[in-house]
Amino acid sequence: MAKRTWKKRRHRGADLDHRQSHHAAGRPLTVPLGVPLTWTPEEALAVYELIDDLRDLIVAIYQTRLLDLTRRQRQSGPIDRIHIDDDDLPF
Repeated sequence: MAKRTWKKRRHRGADLDHRQSHHAAGRPLTVPLGVPLTWTPEEALAVYELIDDLRDLIVAIYQTRLLDLTRRQRQSGPIDRIHIDDDDLPF
């Protein structure tokens, strides 16, 4: 397989100032990502498998907190009760 050379590309959000969001070690907390349209099927599968493994690792570490958060996000707000007089019923 030929050695792949990587070109520096501009990604969506690349012009944002990431200097303010650095980890204590000096590394940025986020890295803007783009998906090249030139991957071979093998390269795409390798990335897919990496993401799948990463998802499994995140779930193993944060499962309870993720479930709690998604449960809170999916709950509807409090329901306002409407009082209807028995005399006002249409049936």
